Amino acid sequence: MIAFLCLALFFLGSCSLSGSVPAENSAVSQQLTVVSWNVQTFFDAQTDGIEYSEFIRSKVWSQNSYIKRVERLCATIKTLDADVFVMEEVENSGVLYDISNFLAGEWNSRKIYSYGCFAKDEGSGIGCAVLSRWPLEDLTVHGFCVRGNGGTELSVPGTRPLMQVTVRKNDRPLVLLISHWKSMSGGEEETEPWRMRQEDVLSRRAEMLVADGRPFLCAGDFNRSVENFSVGAKDDEGAQVFLRQIQNGREGRSVLVHSPWYRASGSLIKPGSYYYKGEWSRIDNMFLGGGAISLGFMPCTNGPWCDEETSVPVRYIINTGTGYSDHLPIKIEVSF
Repeated sequence: MIAFLCLALFFLGSCSLSGSVPAENSAVSQQLTVVSWNVQTFFDAQTDGIEYSEFIRSKVWSQNSYIKRVERLCATIKTLDADVFVMEEVENSGVLYDISNFLAGEWNSRKIYSYGCFAKDEGSGIGCAVLSRWPLEDLTVHGFCVRGNGGTELSVPGTRPLMQVTVRKNDRPLVLLISHWKSMSGGEEETEPWRMRQEDVLSRRAEMLVADGRPFLCAGDFNRSVENFSVGAKDDEGAQVFLRQIQNGREGRSVLVHSPWYRASGSLIKPGSYYYKGEWSRIDNMFLGGGAISLGFMPCTNGPWCDEETSVPVRYIINTGTGYSDHLPIKIEVSF
C-alpha cells in the first residue's frame, strides 16, 4: 500500500471542545454519533475542468445555485445533529470551508463543528470530507497502484483512496476509515475487481488496528450492498463481515468486522440507503472493529431529503436546482 501525495488537512478552529481531561479518565468508554452521506456530486460554482460533464455543460448552474445547495445541506446537518459528519463526493476543501461558514453562529457551543478535514486523489473531481465537534488528528490516505509491462504505473480512474483520521473524545480515540469505492458504471461484474482491490486496502488497515487494539469505524459509499460482502453469523452487534485481502493475485486472509445493517435475527434493517430501478440496496455501509460497538444504527428518513411516504431519496437535479442527494444518510451511535 502507498499513501497518495494529494492530501488536504485543515482545522476549522483552534479551540478544543474536550477540555482538560485527567489521565485516569482515559480508560472510560465514550459515545459518538456519526453520520455518513454521499452528498451527490457536490461541486462548487467554479469551473476547473475536473467537474462532471453535466456541471460543465449546464447553463443554469451558478454561484446562486451553489449557495442554495450549501444552505440545504447545512440545514440537513443541523437536523441530523451528529458529533461527526462524513461526506462523500465533495469537490474540494473550499466546499468544506463554505459549509463550515454557513454552520457558524450556532449558539450552543456543544453543537459547533470546530474541526474538519478533506482528502482526495490528485486530479480527481471528488473526495471525502469530515466535520467534527471533537478534535481530529493523524489524517493519512492509503491506496494501491497498478503497474503494466516494464513497471509503468497505470491510471485507475474512479478508485478513490482510503481516508484514515482519528477523532478524539475526552482522550479516547476512534479511528475513522472512510471509503468511496469504484462505482458500478460499466457493469457490476466488470468493475468488481477494482472494488476488491479497495477492499484489500481497507482490510489491511483494519488488520493493523485490530492488532494494536484500537477501536475503529469504517464508513462510506462502498458501491457494494452489504449482503454482497462475505457475511457470517448474526449477533447482537449485527452481522460478522469478512473484509478480504488479495495475496499473490488470489483471495487471501480476511479480517472480521461487524455490520449494523443486520439485526440479531438475521433480517436487514429497512429501507436501504440507495434506490435504483425500483430496488433498494445498502451500498452505504458502516463496519465496526477493534472493540467499537454499535448502540444504534439507521438510515435517516426523517427529513425533506427523502419522500415522506416511500423514503426514496430526493436526488439533486441541476436543471431545477431542487433536491438533495440520490443516497440516504446513515447514522450510528458508537461506543468505544
